[in-house]
Amino acid sequence: MKREKVFIFILLIVIFMGLNLSLSLGQELKVPEKTAPVSEPEVQWLWGEVVSVDSNAKQITIKYLDYDTYQDKETAINVDEQTTYENLTSLEEIKPQDTISVDYIISLEGKNLARNISLEKPEGPEAPQIEPNEEPPKEAPAIR
Repeated sequence: MKREKVFIFILLIVIFMGLNLSLSLGQELKVPEKTAPVSEPEVQWLWGEVVSVDSNAKQITIKYLDYDTYQDKETAINVDEQTTYENLTSLEEIKPQDTISVDYIISLEGKNLARNISLEKPEGPEAPQIEPNEEPPKEAPAIR
C-alpha cells in the first residue's frame, strides 16, 4: 500500500513536469527588438552677414558664401530656448550687417535651428571717442 502511494506520487510528479516542459516548449521565446539609437542631428556651421532679424518669429536671415559654388546665398536660421550665445546675450542684440557664426541643426520639420550664435567683434583697438566740445589729447613734450 505504501509502495503504491509512493509510485502514484512519483507518477504525478513526472506527469506534472512533463506538462510543464511541453507548455514551455510550445511558447515562443520573445527576443527584444533592436531599435536604432536615437541620435542627435548633425551640427552644421555657417558664417555670414546678418540681412534681417525678426524677433517675433525668432528668425535671422543670413547672407553667406556657399563654398561649393562660390556664390552668395541667404538662409533663415530659427532661434529657440536651447540656443546659446557668445559675445551677446539675446537675439535682440543682433542687428543687420553684423557678422555672426552659427552652429545649427536641421529639425525633423526641415527648419534650421540655431544651437549657438557667436557675434564677431571687430578686430583691432577701438579709436577713443571724442566728445564734440572736447579737444583731442595733446602730446607730452619730449624729455631731453
